Amino acid sequence: MSDLWAWFVGGGYTMVALGAVSIVLCFLIAERLLAAGTMMRALNRGRLPDPGGAPEATEWSGLRRIGLIRACIVVAPLLGLLGTVVGIVDTFQSILAGGFVAEMSHGIHKALRTTQYWLAIAACGLLGEQVLLRRLDRLALMRREARLRTEGES
Repeated sequence: MSDLWAWFVGGGYTMVALGAVSIVLCFLIAERLLAAGTMMRALNRGRLPDPGGAPEATEWSGLRRIGLIRACIVVAPLLGLLGTVVGIVDTFQSILAGGFVAEMSHGIHKALRTTQYWLAIAACGLLGEQVLLRRLDRLALMRREARLRTEGES
């Protein structure tokens, strides 16, 4: 655990922002997947949410709102790029201060660490978003089929 903490802290202050983005992203994807699963189970039990009802309409429309997930996926590379620039600036400052190899390698290490972390966040976020979109498409299809069954019975 201490190695993980040292890795995280070694990336500089932008790692804190990247960590916050990754936590928010994981929470949003998990929450949307759980909400979609709840709706799918309700449809499988034969309960068709009424789009006119205020609570269910709000719940249904909330499933499609993935803009915040996409914003987190976009912000992660920008924060990572900021960390990369900070690491490169640290490297140039160490060169100006006398060019000690240890100081230069620390700046390069910081730059590469933030780059590595934002790539991982963006890749996992894109994968999670695609899983969520597929689940929402399947949910929309199930809802349409349930509505057609209900209309056919009346």
